[in-house]
Amino acid sequence: MEERKASLGLTRRVHSGRSAEEALKGVDLNRNIEALIENPLSHLTPEQLQRDVRAFARSNGLHEHLELLERAAQIAKDPHYFESVPGVTDREKVALGDERHRSFRQPRALYLTIIICSIGAAVQGWDQTGSNGA
Repeated sequence: MEERKASLGLTRRVHSGRSAEEALKGVDLNRNIEALIENPLSHLTPEQLQRDVRAFARSNGLHEHLELLERAAQIAKDPHYFESVPGVTDREKVALGDERHRSFRQPRALYLTIIICSIGAAVQGWDQTGSNGA
């Protein structure tokens, strides 16, 4: 497993016994010129991750979504290997694969809305500039 994580190109590994706050104490954020940020879930053991997810669900009244939250946390811990997470449905695998390989696949209506709003904003700016006498 450590071999897979080394291939992600992260600057350093956080050992499983340390908390995220302890790990960040040794990081000089002014020298991180590549702007690489450690996955905050990568240092958690499966037991710690499950305990944290259950605490989150309990504190936010999300008991009915606990199974989904646990799968999502496992995927977020190691997103490059989402297909190996137990319980992920075929539909979820397709959606996660599409998100990775075709991240800009959106409905045409969304693109049309963005274009129309952009044109409207440009026209409004021109009108405002003209009325201000600039």
